[in-house]
Amino acid sequence: MKRFILFVTLVALLAMQGCGGSPASVEAPVRPVKTIVVGALGTGKLWTFAGTAEDALETPLSFRVGGKIVDFPGDQIGRKFAKGEVIARLDPTDYELELREAKANMEQIRANYIRAKADYKRNKKLFERKVISKSEIDQADADFKSYEAQLNASAKKLDIARKHLSYTNLRAPFDGWISKVEANIHQNVTSGQGVASLNAGRQMKMYITVPDMLIAQVSEGDAVEVHFDALPDKNMTGKVMEISPESSAGSGYPVKVYLDNADKLVRSGMSGHVSFLGRDSGKPNYYLPPVAVAGESNGTRSIWVVDPGTSTVQSRKVTVGAMTEFGLQILDGVQAGDMVVVRGVHKLHEGLKVRSHSEKAEG
Repeated sequence: MKRFILFVTLVALLAMQGCGGSPASVEAPVRPVKTIVVGALGTGKLWTFAGTAEDALETPLSFRVGGKIVDFPGDQIGRKFAKGEVIARLDPTDYELELREAKANMEQIRANYIRAKADYKRNKKLFERKVISKSEIDQADADFKSYEAQLNASAKKLDIARKHLSYTNLRAPFDGWISKVEANIHQNVTSGQGVASLNAGRQMKMYITVPDMLIAQVSEGDAVEVHFDALPDKNMTGKVMEISPESSAGSGYPVKVYLDNADKLVRSGMSGHVSFLGRDSGKPNYYLPPVAVAGESNGTRSIWVVDPGTSTVQSRKVTVGAMTEFGLQILDGVQAGDMVVVRGVHKLHEGLKVRSHSEKAEG
């Protein structure tokens, strides 16, 4: 029994001696991070802004006189009219009567004018022969000049009456189609009251809003490219025509773009995107989310770049530019293909092993 206890004691001592060695090393945990792969946005900046097409030449039509609409060929939206074609007619009865009265009044005044002219010539000869007095020739001259003035006034009234009658026909000022109807046949309308709108369709316009940080780089006459959702295979060119001097809501400036619509494919109300072209900076442009850039105590900026071979991170100093709609512009320190950490940058240290989960590539 004593021998058995001694054996057990020796075994326990040997076991304790074996456990007294150095502990096995423990590997550092791999930290998961989110990354993006940097891509160049080309050698120029491409700015794209949404907008809606409108008719650049859409004219509201109205009569220059009032009356009752008795004929209305233009009461259908989309109906085409050539320049000079009648879109609507008013009842001409009152204006025909006005014209007849003006003609009759002018004929009466003309007869009096002819008589007064003949009297003046006759009295002038009598006065030269000293048959009549000076007052009589003066009266004849006054009558003649009075009827002459009345004749000129009646001629103007006759011309106005003719114009009033012609104004009962509402004609198309240019080739186009009806885009809006605001009246009905047999409706009484007043002078200047909207009847219909005519759309030329040759040129369209789009209003976009450019951020204040970019508006200084936009000028009138700049070329743009326009894409419409309804015309996916059609690329259209346009030109910046107007830039508002005042910003609208959201620190943006309204910009009006004209585009040629010779094929008449674009219609008012179509949504699309305007892209600015020719923004060449001479080198690729890189952008990163602001959260990917860390500020150092000495005022510099840095990012964490993942080495795909070792899956470790290294800090890299960068030079930043302006904040844009694409992100924070990186002027120096990155290149296309770099895998940059965008989440948890403040918990990293040099050489830390990470497991990356990529987001969409950035330009």
